[in-house]
Amino acid sequence: MTGPRDATGPVPLRRSLERLLSGMGSPEIDATASILESWPEIIGPELASRIVAVAVRGPELIVRVEDPAWASQLRWLERQLLDRIEALVGPGRITAVTAKVAPQTGG
Repeated sequence: MTGPRDATGPVPLRRSLERLLSGMGSPEIDATASILESWPEIIGPELASRIVAVAVRGPELIVRVEDPAWASQLRWLERQLLDRIEALVGPGRITAVTAKVAPQTGG
């Protein structure tokens, strides 16, 4: 005998995560991974060590900088970075780049 619960069955984890991300306004998993993996090409190799992509929250890319001066620099670069991200993952998925000032960890 099958009931309503049997009809739903288990849901693949990826589908659940995609649904959760979509509900939060975030791009899908593959787009997020592409952005984080391609960050050195998006920002440029010289800046990649100083401005590090760390997360996607909704349509916002969060980056870590060591110094408030780099956060100011990022504001000047934001439009250019958003254009590069759009070329990589498509329009409207990331609409802002936000810097969080935090010292680099490790050696």
